[in-house]
Amino acid sequence: MTVETSSPKNAGVLYGLINGGVSIVFTVILYLGGAKMFVSPIAYCGIVLPIAVCVIGGIQVRKQQGYLEFAQALKVTFLILVLGALIATIFQYVLFNYIDVPFREALAQVTAEKLEQFMHKLGASDDKIDEAVQKTLSKNNYTVGNLLLGFVMSCIGSFIIALIVSAIIKRKRSPFENSFNQ
Repeated sequence: MTVETSSPKNAGVLYGLINGGVSIVFTVILYLGGAKMFVSPIAYCGIVLPIAVCVIGGIQVRKQQGYLEFAQALKVTFLILVLGALIATIFQYVLFNYIDVPFREALAQVTAEKLEQFMHKLGASDDKIDEAVQKTLSKNNYTVGNLLLGFVMSCIGSFIIALIVSAIIKRKRSPFENSFNQ
């Protein structure tokens, strides 16, 4: 009989913390690149990083146990994604509301410019464009309420991602495992 060194839940917490750390480092890199980098296509790489950490964490749990049932895989992968998203949300709140408020305003300006360009391409009227730009500039996307709403939406997306990852990495327990070790 072997003794597990750590439970899947502990591995989920560990990889969730790693996911949060990776998200913080990625956010800092974008922050150091400036407001334009924050809304550039490079920022979309931030979607892939949590998924990669989730897959790595799930596979580690499977290696540890030799198997990983779908339900257990879902618990571990969802925990990894949600914990990482929570840490990233808290970091963004602190960064944009306490550390560098002018950066938040610069980010709103760049976002408004991108929105204006996009709406021109769609052929929107100047009145609609001006209204949308003013709304973007006057709104603070980094309030507790807005970040909490974003976190909840992130949890919904994370559950879908966790379902997919869990379906891919699951491995059923061998039916002959522990049948003679009684």
